[in-house]
Amino acid sequence: MHGWESRLATLTAAWRNVAVQKRAQNADAVTGWGSRLEQMQGTQRDLVQAGRWRGGPRTLLAALDQQYRELAMTAGLAWLLRSDGHHGLGPGVLEGLLEHLGIDGSGTEAGVRVVLEEQRDETRADLVVYGGDWTVVVEAKTFAVEQDRQLDRLYAHWRNEPAPCFVFLTRGQRLPTTAVDSRGQWRALTWEQVADIARTAATSMTGAAPGVHDYITTLEAYHRV
Repeated sequence: MHGWESRLATLTAAWRNVAVQKRAQNADAVTGWGSRLEQMQGTQRDLVQAGRWRGGPRTLLAALDQQYRELAMTAGLAWLLRSDGHHGLGPGVLEGLLEHLGIDGSGTEAGVRVVLEEQRDETRADLVVYGGDWTVVVEAKTFAVEQDRQLDRLYAHWRNEPAPCFVFLTRGQRLPTTAVDSRGQWRALTWEQVADIARTAATSMTGAAPGVHDYITTLEAYHRV
C-alpha cells in the first residue's frame, strides 16, 4: 500500500508541474495578444486598401436586395433571352436554354418574342418565350409557394400554343404540387442551371455588358443549393 501511495504522490507532483508550465505558456500567449491583434488589424487595413478584403453583399443585385425577388430575377433572365438585347450575348442564352430543354429552335429566327408577366383571365405567366413553332412557358420560384392550382391553370391557358414547353424554375430541385391535371407536362429547371447556361454564353462572347456578369454571379452566389 505504501508503494502505491508513493507512486501516486510522484504522479501528482508531475501533473502539477505540467499544469504550472501550461499556465506559464498561456500567460505568455495572453501577454502577446495585444501586439498580435494590432498586427492583424494592420494587415486587414492593408487588404482593405488593396481591395482584397471583402464584406457585405457580393453583387449589386444583392446590395439592392433583389437577389431573391422572383420578379427581378425573372426580368434578368428575360433580358438575357432577347437575342437583340444590350447584354451583348446575342442569341447565346436563348439557344442554350432551348438546347437544355431539348427544343429544336433558334434564337435568331424571325418573330421570337419574350414576354414578362403575361395575363390570361386570372392567371399570369412569369415568362413566356414565343418562337416560330415552339413556346416556352416559365413559372419561376425562389422561396414562394405555389398558388391555388397555379401550374394547372398555366397549362390550361397556354397548352394550345405551338409546341408548348412548360418549365418550373426553382432554387434546387423542387417537385411541383399544383400540377395535377398537368402532371408530367412540366420540365424542371434550376436557377443554378440558368447560371451555367448564361456563363457558357458569356465566356464564348467578348464585350458582354457588366450587368451580365453581376446577374450570373448573383445566381452562383445565392442560388446554388
